[in-house]
Amino acid sequence: MKKRNLIAGNLLAIALLAGAQIPVSAMPMDIEEAVSSPDYNAYEHSGSYSGYDDSELIAIGEDYVATANAMIRVAPFGDILGSVTPGQKYYVVGECPDCMWYKISGDVSGYVYASYMVPASEYVQETNSNSEVGENVRSLNMYMTVEGASAVNVRTEPRKSGKVVAVVKEGEEIHVTGNVLNTEWYQCKYEGETVYICDDYLKPELPQMMTCTVKSSLNIHSGASADAQIIGELKHGDKIKVSADENGWLKFSMEDGKIGYVSDEYMAAIE
Repeated sequence: MKKRNLIAGNLLAIALLAGAQIPVSAMPMDIEEAVSSPDYNAYEHSGSYSGYDDSELIAIGEDYVATANAMIRVAPFGDILGSVTPGQKYYVVGECPDCMWYKISGDVSGYVYASYMVPASEYVQETNSNSEVGENVRSLNMYMTVEGASAVNVRTEPRKSGKVVAVVKEGEEIHVTGNVLNTEWYQCKYEGETVYICDDYLKPELPQMMTCTVKSSLNIHSGASADAQIIGELKHGDKIKVSADENGWLKFSMEDGKIGYVSDEYMAAIE
């Protein structure tokens, strides 16, 4: 699974380089290289990208709440228009199919990095109480297996100080329901309770039957990259047998025998 690790702290409004318009049909190579870098920081990246073809946005059409003072840009990674206010609702039109950015519509319309927005129905306001700390979670739905340690703690909170309520052994199956934003913890369902396990010790359980959750359609690519050729699409409710997870891209065999890849963000485990 992909890890959404961004540098915390003051959010920097970096002046972008001036330049000519870039065709909207594809991401520039320097953007692709920045995103794939292990120390990528969405706030420090600079570029001259000023256009994006939003005709293939994955439709959302719901209110989301900002969890940080993230930048609003004219395009993914593009010129800065302003910033969202933590705790405030914004209407999300859709999500870019080739990168983790939402398009919002309102007083200031533009693109916001997805890791700092959560559905309004799932938003939890943070509190200073040590015993009641809210967490915002980006939904996932996948079965994973404990790996890399003979025993792993299951905690009540996504932090090492959280109370240990169980210990799971290597090879045990875990139902992962979300990725806690800006942390290295997964939210899980364990014995009917919501708990947290460090993502260092959970690996996707494969092969696994999964279903497409997007409201419209999801592009199938020829490789584990948004830049790979589009060779088909999945509709809402379509089921596939996933054979591998390659850095957040799920690999499967299509009906015609071709190998396809789809983003794990839009697939859910079939229980």
